[in-house]
Amino acid sequence: MDVAKRRVPNTLTFGAMLLAVIAFFWTGLSPLGAGGASMLIGATLSLVLTLPGYLTHKLGAGDVKLLLAIALFGGTAAVLISFVVGTLTIVVVAVCWVWLGPGFGFRYPGGKSLPFGAALALGFVVAVLKGHVGDVPWPY
Repeated sequence: MDVAKRRVPNTLTFGAMLLAVIAFFWTGLSPLGAGGASMLIGATLSLVLTLPGYLTHKLGAGDVKLLLAIALFGGTAAVLISFVVGTLTIVVVAVCWVWLGPGFGFRYPGGKSLPFGAALALGFVVAVLKGHVGDVPWPY
C-alpha cells in the first residue's frame, strides 16, 4: 500500500498497536516476546528516530506510527534493525533511481517521496527472520 499509494493505513498501525498492548496486559509480553521495558524503550526510540523526519516533512505520519507499532510488537532490537534495514533500503532505491533511471528499466512509481513504510516493513521482516525480536530468542 505504501509503495502504490503512499499511505500506511491507520487500521494496520493502530490495530497492531492495540493487539500488542492487549497481548502485553494479558501475558506480560508483546506478541513477539518483548518485555515491558523493551517495548517502552523501543517506543521511545521509534519516536526519537522518526519524529524529526515527520516535523521536517521528510516522513509521513504513517511511517512514525508504523515504527511505533513495530516497537510495541518486537521491542528495542526490532526497532533498531527495522530502522537500519529500512534506511539502507531507501538509500539503495534512491541511488538506483538517480543513477540508473528509467533508461535502464528502473522506474520509480510516482509521488514525491520514497516509500519508507515499506522499507520499515522489510526491516521488520528481517528482524523477525533473524530472531532479533523480544527479550528471548525467537521463535521459541
